[in-house]
Amino acid sequence: MFPGHSFKVVVVSFIALLAGLSSAYAQRHQHGLVAEVNTGTPPGLIKKVTPEYPYPIVLRHVSGRGSFRLSINSGNGEVDEVKIVSRTGYKVLDELAVKALLQWRFQPGTRGPVVVPVEFYIRGGGRVLHSGDSG
Repeated sequence: MFPGHSFKVVVVSFIALLAGLSSAYAQRHQHGLVAEVNTGTPPGLIKKVTPEYPYPIVLRHVSGRGSFRLSINSGNGEVDEVKIVSRTGYKVLDELAVKALLQWRFQPGTRGPVVVPVEFYIRGGGRVLHSGDSG
C-alpha cells in the first residue's frame, strides 16, 4: 500500500459524506418544505432515536400526530413493546414511529409503561402543517 493512500481514502470518504449530507438537506428543503419530527422525552431516557421522515412522504404532505405506549424492561432499560394509543392518521407514520421507539433505551430501573407523543409535521410556504387540534 502507498504511504499516502490511507489519507486519500479518508479525504475521499469525507467528501462523499459531505456530498450526501448536503443532498439530503437539499431534498428536505426543496419546494420550500422543511420536515420535522418531535417526540416527547420521558424521564430516564438515555438513548433517543428520532423517527425517519422520508422525503417522498414529505412531498405528499403526509403529516400526523399520535401517541405510543412503551413497555420498558426495568432490568436493562430496553423497550420491550410499543403499542399505538392514538394513530397518526397514516399507517406509514405509525410504522416509522414504532420502529424508532423500539430503539429507545432507558436507565435500568426505569418503570413503565410510558406514553410518548410523536408528531410528524411539515413547514413550508409560510405556514406550518400540523395535524389535529392546536391545543
